[in-house]
Amino acid sequence: MKLSSLSLLSVTILLCLRIAQPGILKTAPKPGYCPEFDFDCPFTLLPVCWYDKDCRGVKKCCFYNCQYQCMEPWWTLY
Repeated sequence: MKLSSLSLLSVTILLCLRIAQPGILKTAPKPGYCPEFDFDCPFTLLPVCWYDKDCRGVKKCCFYNCQYQCMEPWWTLY
């Protein structure tokens, strides 16, 4: 099978899954708030996570110290 045929097959399967089960690729964010980070970053490091679901337990995927990383959430905003 050619690479283009394999790519087309993969995209078709993913689209079928998306139509059959609309919530399969989406997940709700975890409760809580990300800690504040107010400094300007001269660069951004590679992310450790992309979504809350990438983090274990109650940790959330937050931008902190110039990088997306798993962090303990704040439960209230001050």
